[in-house]
Amino acid sequence: MYTVILPAAGTGSRMKLGYNKLFHQVADRTVIEHTVSHFLNDAHCTQIIIVTNAHDQAKMSDLFNSHAHVDLILGGNTRQESIYHALEHVKEDVVLVHDGARPFINSRIIHACYETAKSGLGAITAVPLKDTVKKRQSFQTALIEKTLNRARLVATQTPQAFPTSVLKMANARAKQAHTLNEATDDASLVEQYTEIDIKIIDGDYKNMKFTTSEDIAYFEFLMKKEHG
Repeated sequence: MYTVILPAAGTGSRMKLGYNKLFHQVADRTVIEHTVSHFLNDAHCTQIIIVTNAHDQAKMSDLFNSHAHVDLILGGNTRQESIYHALEHVKEDVVLVHDGARPFINSRIIHACYETAKSGLGAITAVPLKDTVKKRQSFQTALIEKTLNRARLVATQTPQAFPTSVLKMANARAKQAHTLNEATDDASLVEQYTEIDIKIIDGDYKNMKFTTSEDIAYFEFLMKKEHG
């Protein structure tokens, strides 16, 4: 069995909606409800932790207070601080972390991540890069240093999954070293502060993150296609 942490405390300012993008309605439900439904329907998921902010807490509670195994907690100042706090409430030995703004996750990916973490490894969801990737000479210049071999590169998604004790250890060590907020994802902390191997789980290009205003029409198209 596993716990899933869903970071949902952002303001979604890039969407320019005037409210949290996770409350945007698509196919008669909010984005966060679509995301949560995948885990509510999974018998292996016994606890869903939604990390929210104080402004959205009441609305999140209205959406999910009828579900006994959904817990709401307040997030920190950053995503990684939110994960750090959420880990204190995890009840299961395996934990998944999945973006609340990725409503097109599927059961194949969820189960592959869970089984991998259950075996003692870490798991990240990823897809092969489609574009050629260039490395800049520096942050300050537009000049190219070299072209990277994309055959060995992947674009990461979520969920990411780990034995709970491992992710707690990685976060605690990063907190002690004052590097917690430098992490770009959970796997990077596990890579830096533990010795366990991390396996790539084949993702899905449709499992994209609801991020900018340009995503709205495409997400509505996909959601209506899925839900008729």
